[in-house]
Amino acid sequence: MCVPLGGRRKARMSWGESSNHVCVEKITKAEVDQIIYGESYDCLYQKDGSSTFKEYDGCTNNLGQILHDGKTRVKVAGSKTPGYKEGYRTIVMKAPCVSATILLRTPLQP
Repeated sequence: MCVPLGGRRKARMSWGESSNHVCVEKITKAEVDQIIYGESYDCLYQKDGSSTFKEYDGCTNNLGQILHDGKTRVKVAGSKTPGYKEGYRTIVMKAPCVSATILLRTPLQP
């Protein structure tokens, strides 16, 4: 019988046990469409190459057109995603058609 040599490895902890990490979630464009046209939200954008987000002052219809462009990708931000803000659900729209990243923030329900 062989005896293992060396130290014993620690059991790996999952995210929930060791930190307040929030994972990225999937979201459909239809769900984002409902947020754009139905809910109160804060909207920010960042042009590609810029380092700061600015408040979006365009119209809702333009957001809808950007959303439904075939190359636009959407997700719900995790805690390590740029633009994430604690206490809010942040939807990230990567929009190559306007060379920007757009954030839609809605407050989390307690």
